Amino acid sequence: MYYTFFFILGSYLLLQLLLTTLQFFFFGDPNQSVTIQGFYVHIDDVPYQIWDLPQFHIAMIVSAITILALIYFVLRLTIKSGVFSYLGFVPIRRKDLIWFLYSFLILIGGILLRESATNTSSILITANGMAEKILLILGLGIFGPLLEEVMYRGYLLGRMDQILANKHRWITVVVTAVLFSAFHFQYNVFELLYIFGIGVFLAMMRFKTGSIWFPIVFHVAGNLYAVFRLML
Repeated sequence: MYYTFFFILGSYLLLQLLLTTLQFFFFGDPNQSVTIQGFYVHIDDVPYQIWDLPQFHIAMIVSAITILALIYFVLRLTIKSGVFSYLGFVPIRRKDLIWFLYSFLILIGGILLRESATNTSSILITANGMAEKILLILGLGIFGPLLEEVMYRGYLLGRMDQILANKHRWITVVVTAVLFSAFHFQYNVFELLYIFGIGVFLAMMRFKTGSIWFPIVFHVAGNLYAVFRLML
């Protein structure tokens, strides 16, 4: 189970890097010198954060779609049928609509907490022009969180719950939250603790409602807020 999950996660990260690099190779200026070092791309010795580049957002969108398809086919091979319900894509029950209120309150609280903690992150994202802004919205705002929810609160949570026979769910909640926060290793300690708390809440929401739609809406809303805040 863990091997498959880390294979999927590793494939996503490598595919992002590969597609970003290939865009410079095939469509970049042949007279430019381009090197990728960690989270920075050096173009003619000028460093740019990788998330500032439209090539990265294109790579994120394509990678997310590809990995979503990979998760689907992996599950088709293992559980044969009911893939979407296994991942939590089930109708929202009326009695669970209260979770939208909980989500809204948690989201507002998280925004206020991060706004009060100034200068907590060195991650700065810029977008120049309408095309780059659209790519930023689609990549970081929609496809990124959608894939993360399917990976962590869909595939990983479902597999762990299955292995533990629907018992000791606190273990599943903690493990998925730890791996979710570790995936965002580019952030500082304060932000990682915040992301861990969000991961715990999203896993609890998934268990309480049985639906992944709540975590997806919460995650996409949070990311879109951050994206629009950066662009305005």
